[in-house]
Amino acid sequence: METLAGDARTAARMAVLEHAPTRTRIEAERALNRALHGSCHVPVAAYAELDGARLRLRAWVGSAADGSGVAAAADGSAADPQALGKAVAADLLARGAGRFLD
Repeated sequence: METLAGDARTAARMAVLEHAPTRTRIEAERALNRALHGSCHVPVAAYAELDGARLRLRAWVGSAADGSGVAAAADGSAADPQALGKAVAADLLARGAGRFLD
């Protein structure tokens, strides 16, 4: 959710919806999608799981036409979910995911 900048009253009301473990997982998934320049038109899947201070991110990039694709996964520190997302995106690209992203 977004609020207007400077709207402290609405921001305070929305703060109760913030859930740190979910935020950590989302940050990893979004970092992967940003690194791949994902959009609604690109079949990219990402799923992060939090286990204490460790975060695991699994991802897939593929073809909507025939279901072929490339998968990658990695574990990292929950303290830096964006680094994990970028690392898994780089792994996907190294495995040939770029052919599905053009």
